[in-house]
Amino acid sequence: MKFGKTFETHLTIEWRQQYMRYTDLKTMIRRGVDGAPTGEGGATDADINAYYIAFEEQFFTECMHELTRVNNFFLEKLAEARRKHATLKLQLLASARAPGHTFSSYSLQSSQRLPSMVSLRDNTSGSNRKLMTQRQLRNAYSEFYLTLVLLQNFQSLNETGFRKICKKYDKYLRSTSGNDWLEQNVNPAAFTDQRPLEKLIIDVEELYTYYLAGGDRSRAMTKLRVPPLGQPTPPRMVFRAGLALGMFIMLACTTIFSYIRRPPEEKNIEAFIRLYRGPFTWVIFNFFMAANVAGWQRAGVNHVLIFEIDPRSHLQPATFLEIACTFGLLWTLSILGFLFHDLINVQDPFVFPLALTLIMITLLINPLPIMNWPARWWTMRLVGRVVTAPLHYVRFADFWMGDQMNSLVTCMADHYYIVRFYAICWLRYANVIFCFDEDMFVPISRCLPAWFRFAQCLRRFRDSGSKSVSYLLNAGKYSTTFFVVFFSTMRGRTDDGYANTFSNPYTWFFILSYIISTIYCYAWDVIKDFGIFKIWRGEHLFLREKLVYPQAFYYFVIVENLVLRCFWAVELVVLYHKLITPYNIKTCASILEITRSRFIWNYIRLENEHLYNCGKFRATRDIHLASLNAQQERMLENMMGETDGTDPGGSNTRHADERRRLAKEYF
Repeated sequence: MKFGKTFETHLTIEWRQQYMRYTDLKTMIRRGVDGAPTGEGGATDADINAYYIAFEEQFFTECMHELTRVNNFFLEKLAEARRKHATLKLQLLASARAPGHTFSSYSLQSSQRLPSMVSLRDNTSGSNRKLMTQRQLRNAYSEFYLTLVLLQNFQSLNETGFRKICKKYDKYLRSTSGNDWLEQNVNPAAFTDQRPLEKLIIDVEELYTYYLAGGDRSRAMTKLRVPPLGQPTPPRMVFRAGLALGMFIMLACTTIFSYIRRPPEEKNIEAFIRLYRGPFTWVIFNFFMAANVAGWQRAGVNHVLIFEIDPRSHLQPATFLEIACTFGLLWTLSILGFLFHDLINVQDPFVFPLALTLIMITLLINPLPIMNWPARWWTMRLVGRVVTAPLHYVRFADFWMGDQMNSLVTCMADHYYIVRFYAICWLRYANVIFCFDEDMFVPISRCLPAWFRFAQCLRRFRDSGSKSVSYLLNAGKYSTTFFVVFFSTMRGRTDDGYANTFSNPYTWFFILSYIISTIYCYAWDVIKDFGIFKIWRGEHLFLREKLVYPQAFYYFVIVENLVLRCFWAVELVVLYHKLITPYNIKTCASILEITRSRFIWNYIRLENEHLYNCGKFRATRDIHLASLNAQQERMLENMMGETDGTDPGGSNTRHADERRRLAKEYF
């Protein structure tokens, strides 16, 4: 692989603007050589020499500009890392000596290895400040170590890039000026000095080993290690996903053919749709998540950072595909059991939907450390934070999950029907059609997702220092759902008293509320969530300056989002003319809503958040540190002074064989 491709693949996306522009400099060299005058064109030797002298000055001026930007950014990040390291060190030592904190005896004995322990102990005993727990320290050090590795990668890529571009300059222009400029400017630059960063990395490894891993270095490195950048999906994972996908496709075709040739009894069709539609929604949802993650990775959208997931244990697209296919296999096998229950000597076909639901729930909440337990625990914890929305600080992942639930309203209602059916109707009544009539809890279940997001918006308004009115406007958007559900429910309960539905005043209230909700939600999507409609002329008409995906995709999303949001009008007309049964049109509406809002919407929403992170140069999760008192602040300054740089009498010029490079897999 050529270095230019490697450079683009392995750089930290959020810092892209701070890397040297290797491709632009390479293009500049080629254009300079191609545009050079020749003797055949009538140019004299003096003209040719003057051209190359001017080009050399222009080229190295541009290189110096790139070098200055790279060096300044590195120094800024290094200073930030030193302060974080010193602060974490103080917190670690203070927590290790504080009464009631459970650190191993090995770590307490090893605390004598570090300076300023006596004064820190005395200071801690007289301070009432809240200390960080051992778990918080582990998480903070893991994230800080990742920051150091990314900064080390920034060093190596840029240093290699300058060396490659100078070598390419000398090759194309048959000169030694590139090597001379490299020796005079790049080699003495601060960002090429590996020693300060290596010292920080070694210090973090030692602190984590002695204080947070009980002296076990292998255990410490297992927690701290960072997977190689650009690591491909393991072949065994791809094989499992491909095998599961093939089996699902085969069983899905068999299920469709079986349903056509041997449908359920007429009295059980609605129950069949209701009981299997909810689980099928989760199958589609996981297929879309696999496509989302694959698309984010391909486009360079750092979803791992956006969701604040540990980069050491995040799921690959193949894993989501495997999960979707596994659920799909269970779903198809359950349907086949329902359709052929009499042939396998099972009298009651409703055993199969119950078994499917219980198995899927068990696979999700199973506490054993198997089957992607960290991801399952992350999902359950996130759902718990959404349900208890007003009680927690709201992060991006929290309101993202809340938005996912808003598109799964039909699915949530279906799961309520499943619980009600098996708790009340099953085994009690021969005819189960009435078991799926709407009761008072159905509209409540349809309002719950909107309430979760409404409460999150109010909590964000409370927590925001600026008290931004945009949070209240967002809450107003979700409040429109309450009116839509209310008028829809009243319309359904009063329709029998009118000649047709359009004679019912609640129908017109329902239509009006849905129109307001559609306009409100669509405007919020394109303006706030997508961040488009910021440019009204030029190349990116109706879009924004920075785009990650092809431009045509954004125009497609603008139209698609509006069309699918208006599908409720199609549903209203179809039901009025009785062209399709209500549960069938509701199934189509549910699938289209998931496609619009939780598949295509996810691409643009996370891209907008990714661009925000890039603007802030945020490449790792934020580390929240406990506050320090005045004496600890003075100690922090002293500790930073002790670790500032290398030997003052030494030189920054080093031979290439003295530098520690990243492992081979990074290049």
